[in-house]
Amino acid sequence: MLKMIVKNLFRRKTRTLLTMLGIAVGVSMIVALGAMAEGIRTGYQSMFSGSGSDLTLMQKGAYDITLSGVDEEVVSQIAAMPEVREVTGMVVGNVAAADAPYFFVFGYDPDGFAIERFRIVEGQPLSSSRRPAASGREIIVGKQASEALKLNVGDTVRITGGTFNVVGIYNSGSGFEDAAAILSLSDAQQLLQKHRQVGAVQVKLKDARQSERVRAQLERLYPRLAASQSSQTADQQQMTTYIQGFAVAIALLAVIIGGVGMANTAMMSTFERTREIGTLRALGWSRRRVLGMVFGENLALGLAGGLLGCALGAAMIALLAQSAALAFVQGQVTPSLVGQGLATALILGAVGGLYPARWASRLLPVEALSYHGGSAKGSGARLTRLRSETLRSLLRRRTRTALTVVGIGIGLSAVVLLSGLADGFIIIFNQMMAGTDMDLVVRQAEATDFSYSAISERDGRKIAALPGVQSVSGIVIGAITMEEMPFLLVFGYAPHEPAIEHFRIVEGRSLSGSREMILGRAAADAMKVRVGDIVRMSEVGFRVVGIFETSMSIEDSGGVIPLRDAQALTGKPRQVSMYGVKIVDPGQAESIQAQIEASVPGVAVSPSSEFAENLPDLQATYAMVWAISGLAILVGGIGMMNTMVMSIYERTREIGALRALGWRRRRVLRMVLRESLALSLVGALAGILLAAVFSALLSLIPLWGEMLIVTFSPGLLAQALIVAAVLGMLGGLYPAWRASNLRPAEALRYE
Repeated sequence: MLKMIVKNLFRRKTRTLLTMLGIAVGVSMIVALGAMAEGIRTGYQSMFSGSGSDLTLMQKGAYDITLSGVDEEVVSQIAAMPEVREVTGMVVGNVAAADAPYFFVFGYDPDGFAIERFRIVEGQPLSSSRRPAASGREIIVGKQASEALKLNVGDTVRITGGTFNVVGIYNSGSGFEDAAAILSLSDAQQLLQKHRQVGAVQVKLKDARQSERVRAQLERLYPRLAASQSSQTADQQQMTTYIQGFAVAIALLAVIIGGVGMANTAMMSTFERTREIGTLRALGWSRRRVLGMVFGENLALGLAGGLLGCALGAAMIALLAQSAALAFVQGQVTPSLVGQGLATALILGAVGGLYPARWASRLLPVEALSYHGGSAKGSGARLTRLRSETLRSLLRRRTRTALTVVGIGIGLSAVVLLSGLADGFIIIFNQMMAGTDMDLVVRQAEATDFSYSAISERDGRKIAALPGVQSVSGIVIGAITMEEMPFLLVFGYAPHEPAIEHFRIVEGRSLSGSREMILGRAAADAMKVRVGDIVRMSEVGFRVVGIFETSMSIEDSGGVIPLRDAQALTGKPRQVSMYGVKIVDPGQAESIQAQIEASVPGVAVSPSSEFAENLPDLQATYAMVWAISGLAILVGGIGMMNTMVMSIYERTREIGALRALGWRRRRVLRMVLRESLALSLVGALAGILLAAVFSALLSLIPLWGEMLIVTFSPGLLAQALIVAAVLGMLGGLYPAWRASNLRPAEALRYE
C-alpha cells in the first residue's frame, strides 16, 4: 500500500510539487508569523523580568508600555518603602533610526540595577548619571542592531529627535533587546517626550516572598497604576496580544487558500483515476482498501508540504533577522510551532482527501470501468454549442473551476477588505478634522505611529503667535482600556476652544470643568451609560454630562474629556497629539504652513482635508495590504498553476489534435492564458462579493462596526482586477508554455 501511495504521488510530479508548495506556504506563515509573535512576547518577558525585578508598575489602562506614563517621583517614593531593596524607572519607545523605520530604544538609569544585565562586548557602557558624558549624548547598541544597521563603536546615529554617539555594543541574550538600543533615562525621556515620566517602575524586594503583599500595598497607594509580578507583565500587554491575533489571522488566510487548493488536487486526482480504481475494485480491492489508499496519498502530501513549510518558515525568520527595517522582529521557531504547522498540514490533507477517498471507495467496478471523463451527463451537447472556447474549457470540470475560484476569491477578498478599510479610515479621519473647522493640522514629524505623536504646549503658543493665525486648538487622542470593552477612543479638548464646538450636544451639556465627559451616542448606547453616570478610566471617575452626535462614526464611538485630564490619562503632560490651526485667510494656508514648519522644528503640517494620508499608521497599513496582496498572489498563483497544469494534462490529446489541425504554438499559448485570466477575473469578482459580505458583517459589530467602514472605490476595484490579472498571468504562464510546446504526434499517443 505504501509503495503504491508513493508511486501515485510521483506519477504527476508537477501537480504533486505545486500542491506541496500551496500547503507549504500556508504552513510557513504559521511558523514564521507565530515565531515572530512569540519572539516579541519573549522579548517583552525578558524586558520586564530579565533585570531581576520582582514587581513592575505601569499606568493602568495603557495597552502597552510604550504608551504608559508614570510620574518620576513615584520611583523615589517607592524606594523609601522598608520592603524595597532597589527601584528604577525605565522608558521604552519606538523611533526611526538610520535605515530602520521602526526601532526600539530603552531608557535606563546608568546606575540602576536593570541595566546591569546588558553585557558590553565592544566599547564601554553609558556614562554614569553622576558623571556627565564627555562625548555628548551617548547610546549603546545591541549586537544584532549594530550588524543590521552597520554601526560600530565611535559612529554616530540619527534617530528621531537627535544624533547620538555609539559608545558601546551589548549582548543581552534576548533577540528582541539585542535588536534595539539603550539610552540614559534622561536622554530617552527627552527623546520620547516623556518629561519627568517613566514608562514603568521596576522594583526589587528584600524578600521576594512578600511580593504579593507589597503588590497589593502599591496598588492601594497608587490607584492609577497597575502593579504585577514582573514575570507576568508581558502577558498583560495588549500590544503583544494584537500582534499574536494578527499573525493568526494572516496564517489562517494562507492556510484556507492552500486548503482549497489541496481539496482541488485531491478531487481531480481521484476523478482522473476513476477507471484505474474501477480495475482495482474488479480485482478484489475492498472499499476500505481503496479509501485507505486515496486518504493515505493526501496525508502523505500534507505531511510533505508541512515539512517543507516548516523549513520555509525557519528560513524566512533567518532572513528577517538580517533586515535593518525589521531587526526588532526576532522570531523563535519552537517545537510547539513546528508541531502546529505539521498538525495543520495533516488536517489539510485529511479534510482535502476525505470526500475524494469516500467517493472513490463507493465506486462500483462496472460504472468506474465505463467512465470516460468529461463533463456532467447531458451537458456535452449544450456545451458544444457555446461559442466561447474559454468558457467551454472552464465548465468542463466545474468542481475544479469552482474550487479554484473560491481560493482566488478568498485571497482577493482579504486584499479588497483591508484596502477598503484603510481608505475608509482616511475618509473618516479627514472628515473628523474638517468637522473641527480647522484649516491646518500640526503633528510630530518623526513619530513612527500617531499614538506616539507629542507636541509641547510651548510650540502651540509659538504657532498661535504667527501672523495670520486666528486660533490654535490642542487635541489629544488616545485609547484607554476598560473593563466594559477592550478600549475606548478618548479625545481631549480644552472646553472653551473653538475645535470642541463641532460636537453637537443632543442630551445634557458640553464640558465645563475637569473630570467631566461627553460621550458619542454610539458609545453611550454600547456602554449603557446615560447623562449623570460615572465612567471610570484608569481608576479615575468621569461624570457623563452630555451625549453628542457628529455623524462621524469614529467620534460617535468615543468620548471627549477636558484636555488636561486627557494629558494625564495618556501620559502627555503639557503636550498634545496634534494642533488644529484656524487661519484668518484660508488662501494663505500654504504660506502659513511654511511659516509653522520653519519656526517650529520637528513638526509636520498638512491641510485638514489631507491629514490622514500622511499618517505613518496608515502608510504602514498600506504596506501591510501590499504584503498580503503578495501573499495572495503567491498562494493563489500556485493554486492557479496547479489547476491549469491539471487541465493541460487532461486535454493533452485534444491539444495534440488542434496542433495536428494546424493550430500554431502562439494560438495554443493564447488559449491557455485566456482560460487562466478568465478564471482569475471570475475569482476577483467572487472576492469583491465576499469582501462586500464581510463588510456588511463588520458593520454589525457593536460600537466598533460603525468605525469599520469599507470604501469600495473605483481605484480599489481596479487594484483587485490588476492583482487578479497578475495572478492569472503567473499561474497560467508555465502551463501555457508547456501546452504550446506539445508535439502533435506525442500528444495524440498520450493516455
